[in-house]
Amino acid sequence: MSLKKKNDFFGTFAFRLTLGYSLLFVLSLIIIFFISYQVLKNDLLHVVDRELLATTDKIDREFHQEGLDQVEIDIREGIEEEGKNRVFYRVLTSQLNVVVTSDPLKWPCLNFPVLSQWAFLSAADNFNYHTLSPKDRPYKIRILSRNIDGGKYIVQIGKTMKDEEELAGIYRGVFLGSVFVLFLCGIVLSWVEAQKAMQGVKRISSTAQAIGQEGIGHRVELGHEGKEIEDLAGTFNQMLDRIERLMIGLKEVTNNIAHDLRTPLTRIRGLAETTLGQKDLGQYQEAVGTIVEECDRLTQMINTMLEIAEADAGLKKPELAAVDIVVVARQGYEIFLPMAQDKGISFEFKASDDPIIAVVNESRLQRVIANLLDNAIKFTGPRGRVGLEIQKDHHRAMILVKDTGIGISSKDQTRIFDKFYRVESSRSTSGHGLGLSFVKSMVLSMGASISVESILAQGSTFVVKIPL
Repeated sequence: MSLKKKNDFFGTFAFRLTLGYSLLFVLSLIIIFFISYQVLKNDLLHVVDRELLATTDKIDREFHQEGLDQVEIDIREGIEEEGKNRVFYRVLTSQLNVVVTSDPLKWPCLNFPVLSQWAFLSAADNFNYHTLSPKDRPYKIRILSRNIDGGKYIVQIGKTMKDEEELAGIYRGVFLGSVFVLFLCGIVLSWVEAQKAMQGVKRISSTAQAIGQEGIGHRVELGHEGKEIEDLAGTFNQMLDRIERLMIGLKEVTNNIAHDLRTPLTRIRGLAETTLGQKDLGQYQEAVGTIVEECDRLTQMINTMLEIAEADAGLKKPELAAVDIVVVARQGYEIFLPMAQDKGISFEFKASDDPIIAVVNESRLQRVIANLLDNAIKFTGPRGRVGLEIQKDHHRAMILVKDTGIGISSKDQTRIFDKFYRVESSRSTSGHGLGLSFVKSMVLSMGASISVESILAQGSTFVVKIPL
């Protein structure tokens, strides 16, 4: 394996996850060991303390029942039974005079002046415990000093903690061995789980590579690595679906742009060629005027496309201000009333006398209303009806533009706001299919919404809802 591959392995998320879980696991085990080991040591110490206290209770009873001589005999027998190097006995008077003691030569590690001080303290405190850690012995010594026979005597008993420390050592060895085994098992299990979890990420990565090489038609297969990975794969697939739809839409828009630009450009070229051969000044001026009109139409379409793109991308934030929607709508009504009358259309305006204030961009709102009214009048025949109505619904203002025109089929209603999309029945009418797309972009840029309800050959109702 090359150095680069090794570095790649140590840099993988799976390795880091395995290492992190393993270290956390070992740290948890060490903490558990430390706590349990301390609890075990304390329990063992309490066992020794209870044993020493029970021995002094027995000695105290013998003092009352059989006297000092028998106590001395029993102590010496106890020393012989348990071993001269394992148990230390000493009996003193209240004046600290030694009555009975173990062989001092067997206990050179004991500091007898210090033992006398502990004996003196026990005369006042009844009893006390101390632990010695002698340098010449591998095990600690636990010593109890206690007054007996009503305080006339003091007994001191010392016991090596060999058995207890060996038991603690066995526990320590077994636990550390278990920690090592569990650590290895933890590494294996963590690695297996990490690899399983990363399978979904690897599938997403492979899919992304396949898309880069072959196209956007690939999708990530959903697995069973866990809800988070499944959500990630699902979100990735949804993103791909949206990108694919956008690419299809972009292709359609490109085709529509090419078609809509080709017609006026072809006409302009034809007019220009015809103009070159004109000798009559009047015909020449007429042809040039037509060329200017076609150029204006192209310029308007391009400017509208740029405005839609800026609004959709949020590049140009509209300046918002408090505006009376009723006033703006009434202005639009007054502007389009002559157009409706010329076409023989009944045009009605409804609104409350009270102002309805909303924070919008007044210029964009005017253009939204103008586009909707222009469409309504354009696609409504003579003796038809067009209505502009302003309503207030809780925290929203609603602008309704109704007409009894050609209507929109249900399959077209989902696409009428797409750029350059025109329903079949409107292709004979002038326009380039950007009006409603422009309206939607302007409405969304102000935090409002737009919807349509329509029945083919019966009319349409466009509703703009603006938060107040």
